[in-house]
Amino acid sequence: MKRSAIALVLSIAVLTVTAEPRTLNKPVTCDSIDTVFRAIVEEFQETPQWRGRTGNTNIVLTVNLKTGSWSLVEYTATTACIIGVGENSSSAWGTPV
Repeated sequence: MKRSAIALVLSIAVLTVTAEPRTLNKPVTCDSIDTVFRAIVEEFQETPQWRGRTGNTNIVLTVNLKTGSWSLVEYTATTACIIGVGENSSSAWGTPV
């Protein structure tokens, strides 16, 4: 019985590891860079906490340190797209961001 349980767990682990990646189609809101960042600052009082570059675009994480709301924005020189938003932000270590 114990060997059967171990075999089952190992087979599930192998199937999970070899799963094919999939593409999700989700709505993304884009507008001029000025419009997007003005809304983030004025409506949600979020400020940039992290920025990175990927190819020809930039990614920025904005956070409201009081409420914990956050937005993840990908942008170019003229266009910004909100690719994620949420609440209850914290660092990877559990401290508020």
